[in-house]
Amino acid sequence: MAIDTTNEKRFESDIEAAFLSPAGGYVKGTDTYDPNLGLYVDTLVTFIQKTQPKEWVRFENANKIDTVRKFCVAFNNACDMSGLVSVLRHGFKHRGITFRVCYFKPESSLNQTAAAQYARNHVACYRQWYYSADTKKSVDMVLVLNGIPVFAFELKNQYTGQTVDNAKTQ
Repeated sequence: MAIDTTNEKRFESDIEAAFLSPAGGYVKGTDTYDPNLGLYVDTLVTFIQKTQPKEWVRFENANKIDTVRKFCVAFNNACDMSGLVSVLRHGFKHRGITFRVCYFKPESSLNQTAAAQYARNHVACYRQWYYSADTKKSVDMVLVLNGIPVFAFELKNQYTGQTVDNAKTQ
């Protein structure tokens, strides 16, 4: 595209390129979103299985039928009760099993275990996020942490006469 192209798609491409650059630290999302569960299920379950294998085995043994769906429902119930930010910060407990859904950057590099856990986070950027199961409504981008959509945004370009009000309406 020419450098003077000022349409919304170019704007999306530039923002995506910034997120996907080495400095941005995101990867291009490839998982399929489940709008009924509100998650990128495979990414979340893979993260839990790799970072907390003992807890996952205990959960599997207690939930032999439809394990993945039951885990996602338990996660969603925890978010409904405590809020997403609390679940991200502290994890959630389900029938005596505590799960962490992300790891925060340690204050120093002295704790190698914490640094290794932080490195296992999977942060992804998706374009054209179709968030609704009922309609084909979408927003331009979503940022996802370990399969959990945490930040969605609709881009508008002032050079084409679009405003924040257009984004709100959309």
